[in-house]
Amino acid sequence: MPLFDIRSLLALTLALLAAAVVGGLALLAGAAWPAALLAAGGAGWGVLAGLPSLMR
Repeated sequence: MPLFDIRSLLALTLALLAAAVVGGLALLAGAAWPAALLAAGGAGWGVLAGLPSLMR
């Protein structure tokens, strides 16, 4: 039995990508690193919260 299936791997990859992009954009805009970290966490949470409805 595999540890991850394709759907969960895709969900984690999308969350990581969204967090990295938003965190990088926040740092590029001149935000301090704590604000960029919070923005990245919010983006990752948003992706993970929205995915169950998209995967049905």
